Amino acid sequence: MGIKVFQSLGDQVFETLKEKIVNNEYKPGELMQIDKLASELGVSTTPVREALLRLESMGLVCIERNKGAVVTQVSKKLAQYTWEFRRLLEAHTSRDAAIHCSDAELEALESTLQTVLAHPSDFELYKKSDLAIHALLSKYTENYLIINSLNNLSINARRIRYFAEEGPFPEEVIVPVTYEHLSIVEALKYHNPDLVEQRVKMHLENAEKRTMKSPFFDNE
Repeated sequence: MGIKVFQSLGDQVFETLKEKIVNNEYKPGELMQIDKLASELGVSTTPVREALLRLESMGLVCIERNKGAVVTQVSKKLAQYTWEFRRLLEAHTSRDAAIHCSDAELEALESTLQTVLAHPSDFELYKKSDLAIHALLSKYTENYLIINSLNNLSINARRIRYFAEEGPFPEEVIVPVTYEHLSIVEALKYHNPDLVEQRVKMHLENAEKRTMKSPFFDNE
């Protein structure tokens, strides 16, 4: 029987607000009023204030005194910096994954990715597969500073990508991305750090190119 993990009220509020920002339900520049958020979530203002402080530390909001918090802007420069930093860190951690990942992990991940290809219009399934492969690529590093940085980068990268696509990814994005993920899995099967690092870098470079095609960045 699996162990159930119970989140505190503060964690629940934080996760709810974070996902709404990442999914662009709260738009860049939008004011998030503490009293209004507390009313909508059915909680006191204390966990909301705590959640906003955590979100500010991640660069997702900027707190304004006596007002609440403003969702930070998504810019071309932010996107470029995010992908550059992510390439450096994830390419590094992927080498550890190449050495230590198990055949069982790779088989399960490959099966999930094949299911995505069979149902390319299922955006929620795609999101789970995307999170799964990138979690595996950082799973085997022991450097908690890198882990924390990658967690933050992953959240910001998802927000930027969803912003650039203006919502759920279409099939013409999901299919090639999933094939790139499968290419990484194939490299992991050889337990060859150089090959895995090469494919991870290529995947992240392609992700940046896809992001930069957004018309939102044309005038920057």
